[in-house]
Amino acid sequence: MSLGLYIHFPFCTNFCSYCDFYKEIHSVELEKLYYRALEIELALAIPTIDPEDRELASLYIGGGTPSLTDLNILERFVASIKKHFILSKDLEFSFEINPESIDAEKLQFLKALGVNRPIFGMQSFNFRQLKLLNRKHKLEDSFRAVYLARALSFDNFGIDMIFGLPKQTARTLGDDLNQIIELMPPHISYYQLTVEKGTPLENKIESGKLKLPDSDLCAGMYRAINEELNKHKYFRYEISSFAQPGYECRHNLRYWDGGDFLGLGPSAHSFIGEHRFANSPDLNFYLKQLSGNKRPLILDTDSREARISEAIMLGLRTAHGIERRQFLHRFGISVEEAIDRASYEALVKGGMIAPNDEHIKLTESGFPLADEIIRRLVK
Repeated sequence: MSLGLYIHFPFCTNFCSYCDFYKEIHSVELEKLYYRALEIELALAIPTIDPEDRELASLYIGGGTPSLTDLNILERFVASIKKHFILSKDLEFSFEINPESIDAEKLQFLKALGVNRPIFGMQSFNFRQLKLLNRKHKLEDSFRAVYLARALSFDNFGIDMIFGLPKQTARTLGDDLNQIIELMPPHISYYQLTVEKGTPLENKIESGKLKLPDSDLCAGMYRAINEELNKHKYFRYEISSFAQPGYECRHNLRYWDGGDFLGLGPSAHSFIGEHRFANSPDLNFYLKQLSGNKRPLILDTDSREARISEAIMLGLRTAHGIERRQFLHRFGISVEEAIDRASYEALVKGGMIAPNDEHIKLTESGFPLADEIIRRLVK
């Protein structure tokens, strides 16, 4: 058996207005302390993984802003990872990058380190929306990042985008899509904006200073994204994920399909052998625990009910849906036995879910309403 490894880099130079991921303002000294703690956490986690399951199929370093990291420190940490794991011959190594924090030298270093899938956090090609999101890069930074990736022969790279932004219209969305098609990245993650509690963006919306597009406009935007990308040979393999054939993110597929993965860093989650655990999101607690050789866990559960709910939620987000045989083998019950039957039948009748002998999946009409459908189905 193989597994995926996620490393959280919780530092940024500034905080985006919409983001509720755990992060701290970057400092060199704090970064050094953090990497030492990561090495301790890795050493403590390894004995919990069966030696036969230590082949690493995917490595994903996210954040935060990983591209701020000191490259020499990163190199030493990657060497530690290689000591503990057997690297798959076709290891997928993803690394998140802010466009303004990358140059040719740094990207070449990352490639030599083994990164083969850089992900550029662009979010928008509209400078007004970038300002609203408190993003620091400029449009030319985004174009330069993609140019560098191609110049350095990265066959696989991705960009992250957001729709449903305040003041966004069908026209400005179309402008973003035109820029994407001009760049033609192998992978696109296109997320609908979620307004998280306690963020500066939520405060502006609650105070009436900003207004979100209504649900009908957002649904229309989602359809336009899917149609335009499909027209240019991208296929949607998960609600927010579009790829050219063969360029799906294998690390994320592991999450959605219930595969094993280990997460390191504050707020990181792990799922190994039907057992889920999560780290504290607090950096001070994280560092203190590991300085005493204790894992910084706040959640440690193997609840069958929680695993069933998660399998339904994640499975329905994918294009192939929930595989009946796999679900039955894993949990000993059918999908229909695990969900609210009355809601399921109503959703099938309403054309939101398309069941067949092998899968249960959302229809084209159901995808934009996935969150609501999942809430209705999960007991």
